[in-house]
Amino acid sequence: CDPVLNKVVSQVMENLPPETLFTYPESASLYKKLADWLGLNPENLVLTAGSDGAIRSVFEAFISPGDVVIHTQPTFAMYPVYCKMYGASAHELAYRISANGPDLQVRDILEAIEKFSPRLICLPNPDSPTGTITKPEELLDVIATAGRYGAVMLVDEAYYPFYDETVIGLVNEYPSLIVTRSTGKAWGMAGFRIGYAAASPEVIATLHKVRPMYEANTIGVAAFEGMLDHVVDMQQSIKRINLGKENFLNEMQEFGFSILRGHGNFLHVSFGEQANEVHAALADLVYYRKDFKEPCLRGFSRFSAAPPDQMERIVERIRQTLKK
Repeated sequence: CDPVLNKVVSQVMENLPPETLFTYPESASLYKKLADWLGLNPENLVLTAGSDGAIRSVFEAFISPGDVVIHTQPTFAMYPVYCKMYGASAHELAYRISANGPDLQVRDILEAIEKFSPRLICLPNPDSPTGTITKPEELLDVIATAGRYGAVMLVDEAYYPFYDETVIGLVNEYPSLIVTRSTGKAWGMAGFRIGYAAASPEVIATLHKVRPMYEANTIGVAAFEGMLDHVVDMQQSIKRINLGKENFLNEMQEFGFSILRGHGNFLHVSFGEQANEVHAALADLVYYRKDFKEPCLRGFSRFSAAPPDQMERIVERIRQTLKK
C-alpha cells in the first residue's frame, strides 16, 4: 500500500462525472487508450473483472471436461478450483526446495507439455505465493513448445511492472499466447475489480463470446481510463515500494534471518528460532502470513511490500524484540 498513489487514485475518483454512478459502461475509449499504452490494438484486448475474471474466461472458452491443464503448485488458488469447475484433469508442477527458495526447472515444464499434451498451461510470471519467475528466454521456449502441441499458453502478469519483463508484445506472434493483468497491484485499484487479457484478435474474439454483457463496471472503467493519465505516478510508486522491500530484506539479512528475494510486491523472511517472539511482537502492528504448509516455503513468513517509512516501522519493532 502506497499512500501517495492512494491519493492519486482518490483524486481520479473525485474527478469522475456523476454519470458514472447511474449509466451502463461505455468501454471503447478505455480499450483505445489501454491499447495505445501497451503498443497493441483494441482487438488484442478484453476487459475483465480483475485478472481473475480473465483467467476464468480462458477456462470457460477453451476447457472441456477431460482436458489436461498444467499449473504450478503452490500458485494462485483459483487455478485448481477452475480445473474442478470445468472438469479438467490437472497436472501440478510442484516447486522443489532449494537453497535459494522454491525452484522449478524449465525442463520440468517442457517435459510435462510433451508428456501430457495439455489443452492449457497456466504459468504466472511472477508466481504467487513463491515470487519466482521464469526467465525470458526460458519462457519463450515454453510458449513456443505450447504452440507446437496445440496448447493455450496463459501467462499471468498480475504483478507487472513490479517485475517488468513481459511477453505482452508477442501476442500477435504466438497465436496460442494469452497474457492476463490486474490493476489491483501496481495501480492500487484492487477494489475496482478491473483487469484485462491480451492475445491475438482471433483468441480475443473467442474470449469476447464468453464475457458478461458488460466486461466491467462503469466506475472501474472510468477510473482505469483516468489512471492511464498517471502512468508516471504508478511507476514512481513501484520504485518506492521496491525500495521499501529491498531495505527491509537487507535489514532482515543483517539480523541473521534467511530471506527470499522474490519478484512480486511481497517478500519472504524466515525468523527461525526467534519466530514466536517476532510474531508476538508484530501482532498489533502488521497483518502478514506467518508460515506456509507447502514444503518449499515452510518456515517463511510473507509480508506485502510498502514504501520505506512503512517497512521501517516493522524493522524497528523486530530490532527492539531482538534486543530483548
